[in-house]
Amino acid sequence: MRKLPKLLSKTKIMRGYQCVKNIYLTIHHPELEAKITPEQQAVFDQGNEVGEAARKFFPGGVLIDNKPWDFFGSLKKTRELLAQKTEIIYEAAFEHQGCYARADVIKYSPETQRWKIYEVKSSTKVKEEHINDVGLQAWIIASSGLPLEQINVVHLNTLCVFPNLENLFTIEDVTAKIREIYPRILPKITHLFSTINSETIPDIDIGPQCTAPYDCGFMDSCWKEKKVPELSVLNIPNLKEKKWEYFRQGIISVDDSRITELNPLQQRMVESFKTGKRFVNTEGIKTSLDSWKFPLVFLDFETMNPALPRFQGCGPYRHVAFQFSVHRMDSLQAEIVHTEFLHDLDSDPRPTLIPALLKACDGEGSIVAYFGKFESDRILEMAEFSPFHKEALEKLVPRIVDPLPIIREHVYDNEFKGSFSLKSVAPGILGKQQSYEGMLVANGSDAQRAYSELINSNTTADRKRELVTASLEYCKKDTLVMVELARWLFHLVAEKK
Repeated sequence: MRKLPKLLSKTKIMRGYQCVKNIYLTIHHPELEAKITPEQQAVFDQGNEVGEAARKFFPGGVLIDNKPWDFFGSLKKTRELLAQKTEIIYEAAFEHQGCYARADVIKYSPETQRWKIYEVKSSTKVKEEHINDVGLQAWIIASSGLPLEQINVVHLNTLCVFPNLENLFTIEDVTAKIREIYPRILPKITHLFSTINSETIPDIDIGPQCTAPYDCGFMDSCWKEKKVPELSVLNIPNLKEKKWEYFRQGIISVDDSRITELNPLQQRMVESFKTGKRFVNTEGIKTSLDSWKFPLVFLDFETMNPALPRFQGCGPYRHVAFQFSVHRMDSLQAEIVHTEFLHDLDSDPRPTLIPALLKACDGEGSIVAYFGKFESDRILEMAEFSPFHKEALEKLVPRIVDPLPIIREHVYDNEFKGSFSLKSVAPGILGKQQSYEGMLVANGSDAQRAYSELINSNTTADRKRELVTASLEYCKKDTLVMVELARWLFHLVAEKK
């Protein structure tokens, strides 16, 4: 058992709100925690960017720029600024009974001689976990002796549209909501400190708290300890809370007879698990494919969706395509023709991407897109952006056909493991050679991060070439996998004739 730190940050304490075992392991067994993934780091970085942007809406403040781990230096500087009657402070630090928190913005009200807290969140609305988070923060600050007037959450405004960023943020007064939970904070803190002072790890079973509101870094350790099999009741799609009810009753295996009231999709998964056989409904596949018209144009976009809008007409988290891949197939016997596009400049990709897209998709025939609604929505957004191309872009949308519902309704393989994402379906049906493992860019999040690095002026020329190659390879694989999936579906139907 490790010695407890003198101060526990709000971040660590909030882990205890999610699961007391989490905070115990964080303090006493940090070696068990999974390393922060690049995807998680990107989320943290984005949150920092939003926080910095929010300061501009509270001008004239003083930033306490001590490093995050410099608790006592930050506390000292905060006391100095308060003594100097500084009216706006960014990242002010406070502590009470071993609890430590920093506030994004605090602002003094001369009329009431009290302070307002403005806590910045990179979401587009106030969430339940924000109330607990800000409530804990307000409790620490108020208990430290700072008189509070109002507690606010500052979040991104979905009505904001670039280039006018005057209304980028919405300020929501959550004082009343904080008052409701205030009586529960001290008992919660007392329980958490009692837990982490214990010599034994809390006996907490795995459950919904493993992933909500955030993925726990100790999941691998806890789930391995519970010996959860690779394929279990937890993998059955759309069981929601019911899967945890089953798990708590010791119903873990997919083929447990006590699992009842399954919908057809869930039943297919159970039957495939029992028999080890792939489920295929050839007639259903044939009916679905009858609406597909050759030539087939296989389309996939890669997009960025920054929290802070960057381009004309975009709001927070609006998707903007920076890359596409198209494979055209005139017939099942014909050679496929590939077209690709990647915008490699730090500018709006749409003016150059849209004409290239229209050229690649020109003509008749179905446009095949896995989870086609995503591509359809992006195309309609492009039409909204570019009146000149609006008619041509809108004509693409009715041509879109989607393999996803065909697979979901008429095919199931144990290798899917309850998922119908292309990354699960492709290797499950077509073999391991269609896996994305080992690729430098292996998923959409990788593609976004690669693009951010590619357009960064500090990235070396050699690294840019590597990123371009990897990005093109990934997007190309997405459409090529769809080609092979379509061939497999059509061959199934042909074999039945």
